[in-house]
Amino acid sequence: MKNSLFIVAALFCACNPIRTDLGNYALNCKAQEVIVQSDSLELPYTAFFNGKGQLDSVCTRNFDGSPRFKESYIYDEHSRLKEVYGINSEGDYEVRYEYEIDGKFIKECRVYGMNNQEIHRWVHENDGRHIVHTVYYGEGEEEYIIKKKFSGSHYTEESYTPDGELTGRAEVDFFRDDNKPTCVRGDQMDIDIQYNSKGLPEISRNATLNSKGELEWVPGLEENPFRYFSYEYDERGNWISRAERIHPDSTAISVLHRIIKY
Repeated sequence: MKNSLFIVAALFCACNPIRTDLGNYALNCKAQEVIVQSDSLELPYTAFFNGKGQLDSVCTRNFDGSPRFKESYIYDEHSRLKEVYGINSEGDYEVRYEYEIDGKFIKECRVYGMNNQEIHRWVHENDGRHIVHTVYYGEGEEEYIIKKKFSGSHYTEESYTPDGELTGRAEVDFFRDDNKPTCVRGDQMDIDIQYNSKGLPEISRNATLNSKGELEWVPGLEENPFRYFSYEYDERGNWISRAERIHPDSTAISVLHRIIKY
């Protein structure tokens, strides 16, 4: 892998240290459902939560409202994530994620395809605070190794081949936790993100972010690298509308709406 390691981090976000589902959806209290209405950037979806504030399922729709994909979340007797099943619009099983937990971290994640053959596997080591070592296997073959060194709200991330050759390096500063980068400097990465007091992105450069705060690359960033985000909130302080602009006072290029059922 020759590009900045941060691309890899974005690709297997689900395998990083365990975060609460409420935090992933920027909720400050428990909710039954979060309905995201979108006509751009990402497909609309509804996230359903159980009584413990954990995801029960996520149903993604096409822009015309027709069903597209459903993810179902399975937990063990200790309420730890065990499996995630992906079902397509025809009701057919497409993918399955299987998790092994080490304390508050995901130790191993295996991804199986339609024929129940392993297609991806990430094996993590943690130091009690962060994931510091990851080995990725594609269809059973070791492909790369990621090492992270943390110092306060900063870490250095390096990628190696199975033979130990260094292939990529990135310096990352983060806000509150290492899933929220504020600055990424790497071989092919130069990203800045500012967050508000609620932990929501306000300004980003060379990337945009979806409704769950995950990095996205979209057409037009080269010409207009900045994105400005503004929000409307409900009476409980959770955002229900997010506008994205390329200039602070320009017309919104994308507006996301959320209906939250408590």
